[in-house]
Parts: sequence; structure tokens; C-alpha cells
Amino acid sequence: MTIILFAVPVAQLDRASDYGSEGWEFDSLRGRHTLQGTPLLTVSLWSPTFSPMTWVAILRTAIIFALMVASSPPAPAARPYEESAKKHSWFSLSRPQKKNPSEQLVYARRLHEEGKLRKATRAYRALVVTWPGSPEAAAAQLGLARSLDERGQLQNAFDAYHTLATRYTAGYDYDKVIQRQFDIACTLMEKRRGGFLIFPGFEAPERAIPYFEKVIQNAPRAPFAAEAQFRIGWAYERSEQLELAVVAYLTAQNRYPDSPWAEKAALGRMRALVRLSEESPNDEEALDQAWAAVVFFLNTYPNSQDAELARAHRDNLLRRRAKMAYEKAVFYDRVVRRPEAAKQAYENFIRQFPNSEWASIAKIRVEVLSNRVGPSDEKN
Repeated sequence: MTIILFAVPVAQLDRASDYGSEGWEFDSLRGRHTLQGTPLLTVSLWSPTFSPMTWVAILRTAIIFALMVASSPPAPAARPYEESAKKHSWFSLSRPQKKNPSEQLVYARRLHEEGKLRKATRAYRALVVTWPGSPEAAAAQLGLARSLDERGQLQNAFDAYHTLATRYTAGYDYDKVIQRQFDIACTLMEKRRGGFLIFPGFEAPERAIPYFEKVIQNAPRAPFAAEAQFRIGWAYERSEQLELAVVAYLTAQNRYPDSPWAEKAALGRMRALVRLSEESPNDEEALDQAWAAVVFFLNTYPNSQDAELARAHRDNLLRRRAKMAYEKAVFYDRVVRRPEAAKQAYENFIRQFPNSEWASIAKIRVEVLSNRVGPSDEKN
């Protein structure tokens, strides 16, 4: 037997068994919800006997539950969110001069217009710190970035622009903010450091790399994103981090293949790989990678203004590859004296570099070694 009691604020009670009341036992006691959200208390009873007094007790319990729910006060309505100001300590340097964000923004802008950039910076920052969720916070963050920018604090200005782009979604021109970030990164890349009197200082282009990476992070499809990625490779190359330059240039090629900067990236990658191969003249893998980069550039951009440079690299790499292959055959022939391996190495050399300056010598050695080991099987 099942009895359903409405409006009972019970979530769930499992297995209240072995409870006896005049021969009745509760097999289960569950609170459920209808599709309309009305809570139910479902009681399943079992008894070998039937007693009118039991019905009276059940109905009395149901009435008590219904009266309890009906007399309970309704849940209070949720209060709307209100922006609360940050509480500053007595020595805080970011304490606002006004009592609310709107007045503080007007105050900061007035200082900015009057050319009091240092005070304007403090006023903008006070608003952002004190009321970060207010409607005026985005405008204050933009004002903070611009005031730092006008003061020549480019790194701090870049960070302020980055905070604006990542924290606020409205109230400013997003494209112009990212464009300004890119311009700052370019300036930092070319800026000399450590200058004193007649000494111009030194270049540190690698310091601009994190800024270009943030620009790409904020706007990966912006018109200047391809150039930003190329400049990362260029900065690595200028700072002699050639392996990282190769990776950055390749990223620019793959991510922006239709951009004019893809050709410059391919040229930079070729240039870096050629230098790596020259630094490790006995590294066959480095030589092969440089060769592949040169061939790719000439095949992809045959009419490039840098094609002549690429062809010069190609001719130089071709001679180096031929020399390495010939020296490998000579090693088998003269050093370890393995005629069969030497003969095969000479034949491979002749197939790959038939016009090499060592080709005639290799053919003579093949004839000599053939008389010793017999003809070798041609491999297709």
C-alpha cells in the first residue's frame, strides 16, 4: 500500500524498515519532486492486519506536515549584486580621491587633460584597484595604459593594455589596443640598452619576444599577427638562438601560409639552418635539413628577390653534401678497408652527384674494387 503526502519538505529517506505501529511496517520512506517541482513524501506500508486507528494516525501526520509547510515563510528574494569598494589601509598608495567610480574617472581624466600624467596615472590606478567591477573600470584601465604610454613607460603601458584586453570586453576599441601593443613590442625590439655618453648601448631583441607572443595570444588573426610571429623568429636569430629561430619561422610559415611574411619566414628559416650546418660541418642531419630548406624556398618562391641568395646556398650545400658522401666512401676504402662497403658507397656517391669534382676519382675506385669483390647488385 502506498500513500502520497503532498508539500512535505523531505529530500530522501531510504529504508526506514522494521518500524511497527499497530502491526504496520514502513518499507520505504522517500521524498520526491513532481515535474512542477512540488515535493512529495511517499510512504510504502505493509501490514498483516488492517486497523482504522492506523488510518487516523496517518491522516493526522499528513495534516501536521501540510500545516507546517503552509505556515513556513517564503524564501527571501536574491539581492542584486552591488559593487563594493575595496577597503584601503591608512598607508595605501592606491586610495581614491573621490567617493565613487564615476567621480574618480572624471577626476582622473581632468588630470590627464591638464598634462599631469603622473597624478592621472595614480588616479586611474586607484579607480581600477578600488572598483574593479564597476562600469567605469574599463575606461580607467584604458586611461591608465595611455598615461603610462605617454610617459614613455612602454613596458608598463604594454602590460596595462594587456590587462585591458584580457579582463574587459567592452568600453574600448579592441583592435586599436592590440595594434598599440604590437607597435610597443616593435619599439622594444629595436631599443638599445645600457647606453652611456658616447656609447650607444647594446641590442637585446630577445626581450621583445614575450610581448609579441602576447600580441598573437590576444589577436591570432589580426593583420599584424603574421609579422609578430616572424619577428619572434627574427629576434631569436639576431640573439644567436638559431634552433628557436627555426621553430618560430616554421610556425609563421605554417600558421600564415598566405601572408607576405611567409616568404620572409621561409628565408629566415633557410638562413638559420644553413648557419647551423656550418657550425656543425660533420653533422649530416643538419646539412640535410639546410638543403631541404633551400630547395623548399626555391620551389615555393622561384621569383623571389632573394632567389639568387638561395641558389648560392644551394650550390654551396650541394658541394658540401657531395664532399661528405665522397669522404664516407674514402673512409670505407682507405681507413677500415672494407672493399664491398666502399664500392657501394662510391656507387651511391656517383648516382647522387654525377657532376661532382670527385666523380671521376670515384669511378676509378669502383673499377678497382669491382675486380676485388665482383659486381654489386643494383638497387632500384
